[in-house]
Amino acid sequence: MSSETARRRGTATGSAADPDRVRTVLAESDAVDGFFAVSTRAAEGADPSWRPVASLLAVPDAGPDPIEERLAAVADGLGAGRRIAASLLGQSLVSRPVSVLLACAAAGVLPDLSPAAVLHARPWAGGPIPLWADPERLTGVELGAPDGPDAAALLARALADEHVAPIVAGLRARASVSPRVLWGNAAGALGGAVRVLGAARPDRHAAALALARGVLTHEPFAGLGRFVPEPEHPSGLGFRRTTCCLYYRVPGGGTCGDCVLQRR
Repeated sequence: MSSETARRRGTATGSAADPDRVRTVLAESDAVDGFFAVSTRAAEGADPSWRPVASLLAVPDAGPDPIEERLAAVADGLGAGRRIAASLLGQSLVSRPVSVLLACAAAGVLPDLSPAAVLHARPWAGGPIPLWADPERLTGVELGAPDGPDAAALLARALADEHVAPIVAGLRARASVSPRVLWGNAAGALGGAVRVLGAARPDRHAAALALARGVLTHEPFAGLGRFVPEPEHPSGLGFRRTTCCLYYRVPGGGTCGDCVLQRR
């Protein structure tokens, strides 16, 4: 979603967000840490290793390929094939924009984190990929009622078009892995993000859950998962996917708590 698109869509659902407000909700996401972490510090701009996320995901014509390097490292570390490694790396990669945008949207703002211009990443050795949003380029949309259907539709489109689709394409350019598996990972990341955010920010839980349920009614997320009761979890909420991330094929691995195979 470009800045101009954000402004046009904002007229239908609210208004263009003040850049300071965008920075505030991103800082609140960063405070949750983990997959929600995203820096907006201007000083980060002096680090030449930051690259637009779109550039990092593209297969380079020559030179280092950080995504390929992480893919090979994951496969080697797990003793698994490239297809399985690509799925699990994809799960980690999609969890980043899914978590950050959900946290911001639950606060009433949808930032324009364009992976071509605003959102940056850098080569990393493990764990969640580091993210930096250029503070000089921050724009966004005030969602008004974050638990409304318009807000969920905007979030679904931003996630699908701007963030998840490029990750899916980047991984499939390097490994033979089903797009449905990768999109299912994004749905699973959404379910996990709701539960983590609900624990860290109980005041945002209801809005995050409504947004996530709304996103799951929109293509390409529709039919990939649903929320279910889970009394053992502090939130009382669980999530069930209709796909599998393939972790059960890792030597010594098993099925995840949200896996479709749990029901078989």
